[in-house]
Amino acid sequence: MKRVTAVFISRDELQELTGYKKKSLQVQQLQDFGIPFEVNRLGAPIVLRSSVEDALSISKSPKRRTHSINLKSLHEAKAR
Repeated sequence: MKRVTAVFISRDELQELTGYKKKSLQVQQLQDFGIPFEVNRLGAPIVLRSSVEDALSISKSPKRRTHSINLKSLHEAKAR
């Protein structure tokens, strides 16, 4: 049976990611970033590496442009 191991970011990586040493400020910054985390018994946020990678890859992906036809304008123009 294959064992799955969760990989968490280190304290140093957490500090670099959030820009804060203080645990409560790290928690706030993670919430602002929308990165899921849990808080351990010491009050420190625990973050899966995959959560950080997912959050960063979503924010860097180019936004798709959507084009649509304004049917209301067409109907109004036709009625004139």
